[in-house]
Amino acid sequence: MSSATPTPQLVDVVHVDDDGQTENVISDGSSKRGSTRKLRSIVWDHFEKKIINGEQKAVCNHCNSKLVSRQNDGTKHLHDHMKSCFMKKQKDINHYMTKLNTVKDDKGHSKVESFVFDQDVTRKTIARAIVKHEYPLSIVDHEGFREILSSFNPMWKHVSQNTIKKEILDLYENEKAKNLNALASNQSRLAITTDMWTADTQTKGYMAVTGHFIDDSWTLRSLVLRFQHVKGSHTGLKLCDTLFNCLMDLHLEHKVSSVTVDNCSANDRMMEYLLIKLNKDDLILRGQLFHIRCCAHILNLIVKEGMTVISDGIAKIRESVVFWTGSCKRKEKFEEFASRSNVKYDKQLVLDCPTRWNSIYLMISSALQYKNIFLRLKDIDGQYKCCPSEEDWQFAIILEENLKSFYDVTELFSGTKYPTTNVFLQHVCEIKLSLQDWLLSPCDRIQHMAQLMLLKFDKYWQDMSGILGVACIFDPRYKKKFIEYYFSMVYGGVKELYVGKVVILCRELVEEYQLKFSPTVYCFDYTVVADELDSYLDEKVIPRMEDFNILSWWKTNANRYSTLARIARDILAIPITTVAFESAFSTGGRVVSPHRLKSEGISQFATFLEEEQEEQDEQEVPEYPFYSPPMFLTRFAIYLLPTLTTWDKPGLVKTIAYIRQPTTLA
Repeated sequence: MSSATPTPQLVDVVHVDDDGQTENVISDGSSKRGSTRKLRSIVWDHFEKKIINGEQKAVCNHCNSKLVSRQNDGTKHLHDHMKSCFMKKQKDINHYMTKLNTVKDDKGHSKVESFVFDQDVTRKTIARAIVKHEYPLSIVDHEGFREILSSFNPMWKHVSQNTIKKEILDLYENEKAKNLNALASNQSRLAITTDMWTADTQTKGYMAVTGHFIDDSWTLRSLVLRFQHVKGSHTGLKLCDTLFNCLMDLHLEHKVSSVTVDNCSANDRMMEYLLIKLNKDDLILRGQLFHIRCCAHILNLIVKEGMTVISDGIAKIRESVVFWTGSCKRKEKFEEFASRSNVKYDKQLVLDCPTRWNSIYLMISSALQYKNIFLRLKDIDGQYKCCPSEEDWQFAIILEENLKSFYDVTELFSGTKYPTTNVFLQHVCEIKLSLQDWLLSPCDRIQHMAQLMLLKFDKYWQDMSGILGVACIFDPRYKKKFIEYYFSMVYGGVKELYVGKVVILCRELVEEYQLKFSPTVYCFDYTVVADELDSYLDEKVIPRMEDFNILSWWKTNANRYSTLARIARDILAIPITTVAFESAFSTGGRVVSPHRLKSEGISQFATFLEEEQEEQDEQEVPEYPFYSPPMFLTRFAIYLLPTLTTWDKPGLVKTIAYIRQPTTLA
């Protein structure tokens, strides 16, 4: 019986000649260019057949390894190579990573996990975006918004306003529970700041209560504890009851270190009543450091006192700014003339505001930059008749130099991410010395202004010097020598008296903390108390560095100075201001407007929603005025103009990124 001759299998190989040229050939050796045929084994997805120096090889596409590939060798050794090929494994990992969801935990560490769309997570993310950026609740009903979400993920089911409202209230309860747990587990004292806000659309006042503390990892933290409507007149007793009830509800009456408030008479009465209600044995030094006056507000009052005598001196500058910013045509003319005069127009002219003293500084600073432009335009434009005289410009230069120190200090002390109590003394003393130098100014206006400002400064200095001196002692860069240096310039020959008061205050603090936390050691070895403080003060001060982290230093040295570390942890958490940077320059009160809810977040928004629900239970009312649709028309013109900055909002981007995953946003 004759057997049939098997048909040879055509194999696509690459022939490599000595000169580097390649050609497609088949296994029977015939030269048939362009003939191709894929093999059946999956290994050929990762290998390519080549004839190298007359010998047939299988070349790995990942690592370029060359393995034998004769007709009778099979593919087992190729499968083994696929399992051990490092480059293939690396490419597989990279490919898999592109399908993972990258998220961040509470500590900011990135981690990856498999992505599964979750309707609940998306709904919570939208709720957070609404709170964070003050979007109206009705956004979830907007047709354009729904189309966007559906296009990102068809699995998304649209929700109603009531659902989002409930989600926001749930977020508030969750955040409240987290805050309570953080406060309960915190081992240090809590510093309180409180301030009153007024709603500009209603005759209502709200008390904002914020807690500040340094946690076990020596990180400064701030939590909004309450944003509560205060009914009736805001008397000292009423404010005291509101704040005291807040402390009692959160079980903080035994952990409060201080309360920082503005310098109004109602707050003074509130603090007096609060000291009566609280147990003084629970307070630091029985309440000696309990009442902290807002230093930003004090600086505001000092500058405001001086502003009353300089209005005439800057009248011409103000009129000039009004003239050249009064119309678009004049603005363009001013900019064009500055450009032709080779003056860089990188700072716009600023008109001062009666309730923001820093606007006077900014107005003068911007006008001085274009002094020569004003003088030249005086000769060109016949309508411009209010150009300042040389005397006005000289007064403006002196005034700018004097106000700059106040501006810089206020900006520095409005920080919330770092302790400020320990750095305040130096700048306050420098301000006091500057005011004393102003008394020697040849300008009568400056002398008069300095006299008024010094009177206001001395009125509040005694209230600030105690806590500021203690905080300065607990800064390893300053200690006692730093206080002696500045007090010698402020108090002169009686400096030892005031330095001694600060040191005595520190010793009393050490004794109190030693008795509270180590009563056995205190009772049987009093020298431990003195030795720890004296040892710390006798050590050389560390060099001053711009990036010095005082909290990290005390964390590292807590074992050496256990009692001092406890004190530093409580003292450095005390804020010296109740307002943020943008409010520190204002002589007006805090106003709750449609654009002033950003920093208060979930707590405030939830409070408003709760009040709205109570009012709706009594009678039907329109949508809450803080979130009326007109204020969002420009923001959500994005539906028609995708180049608007709404896409840069972190909350909206986060929402879109979650729904759209795993696709990356452009």
